[in-house]
Amino acid sequence: MKTKLKSLSKQVILFLMFASTVFSQSITNTIGTNGLFTIKDASSNYLTLSQSTGQLNLFKTLRLENTTSSTSGIIFKDAERFLHNFGANNTFLGANSGNFTMTGIGNTAVGRNSLKSNNSGTNNTAMGLQSLYSNTDGNQNTALGRNSLNGNTIGSENTAVGYSSLITNTTGSENTAVGVNSLISNTGSENTALGSASLYSNTIGTQNTALGLNSLSSNTIGTQNTALGYSSGSNVTNGDNLTLIG
Repeated sequence: MKTKLKSLSKQVILFLMFASTVFSQSITNTIGTNGLFTIKDASSNYLTLSQSTGQLNLFKTLRLENTTSSTSGIIFKDAERFLHNFGANNTFLGANSGNFTMTGIGNTAVGRNSLKSNNSGTNNTAMGLQSLYSNTDGNQNTALGRNSLNGNTIGSENTAVGYSSLITNTTGSENTAVGVNSLISNTGSENTALGSASLYSNTIGTQNTALGLNSLSSNTIGTQNTALGYSSGSNVTNGDNLTLIG
């Protein structure tokens, strides 16, 4: 009986040693010059790796699990997160776009640092470097262009199209800015600016409409003004209820 137990013990020890060796080993293969590493079945290639070019080809599909944390369901570029869908119905593409703590849903961000600070903000769309960068709880904002709506925090229903459009807006809502630097200084609400630098200096002015390059560009606190045409109302700083054409 003792002999059998000894033999069995030796077998168990040998098995454990062998198992440990198998599961801890590294596997290294070298592809010869101009060689091709292939994973396939009897008739189709699934993956190839070329020695001469270093190119990896995937012939079927790549499945990425839903992002549930900072370590799951993410594609990285170098050390920065590059693609993930953390949260519900969110999509983030770009270095450090989005984050892994937000509760907001229905957001789409494309560009480095876009929607990086978002918290509970929902249904926002940001496209461009640092667009909607500071947004935390603002909803239904659309930012297209580098730094567009960059400073927005809780402002909602804003539309910014163009480089630095509505860049300093923080809490203003229902603004529309189309054009480079349009409404660049704005914190007011319900303003519409169409044209490069239109309503450029507007800060707390509300319900202004400016159509044309530099239109109402000097307005700061004036409200309910309408300017139509190149540089129309460009000298107005704080007037109210004005209509300027040409």
